[in-house]
Amino acid sequence: FLGLNIIGGRPASNSEKRFRHSQHLERIGAILSDQIDDFKVVVLLGHAEPGQYHFDFFGGDDGFISMMKEMGKPTIHFHGDWHAYYEREAEYGVDNYMRISLDGESRAPPILVTIDTSVTNPVKFDRRCQNLEVACCSEGWPRHDGRAVNTPRPN
Repeated sequence: FLGLNIIGGRPASNSEKRFRHSQHLERIGAILSDQIDDFKVVVLLGHAEPGQYHFDFFGGDDGFISMMKEMGKPTIHFHGDWHAYYEREAEYGVDNYMRISLDGESRAPPILVTIDTSVTNPVKFDRRCQNLEVACCSEGWPRHDGRAVNTPRPN
């Protein structure tokens, strides 16, 4: 699990943000290079979805997305930037990358994520409420069926 300080909205200080993002990438790179065989799934927890103020972290040849693509392991990114639920699979042309925006606490109960690396589809995700569906991961992700799930972002 990678829990990072990825803040939504316009940064108060661009230099602090760039420094923080570079520190995140440096640390992630060190962890992955030292323990690459120990990772079966990567889970990123951060407040913000990738946006214009986050290209220095997510984008580019040395960014997080490139690292995950090169590593080839299932990567799931949970964030609460919009406080509304939606799913984005295979974004940025990376088949092993899934991004899920979570509901705000007043809309839904806490989520349940199960990771079982002994099965082909190691990530299972449950919103823990009968009327709240999960398109991507209720039966496990990645599905390996070639189908990408992208549910609409609520207004």
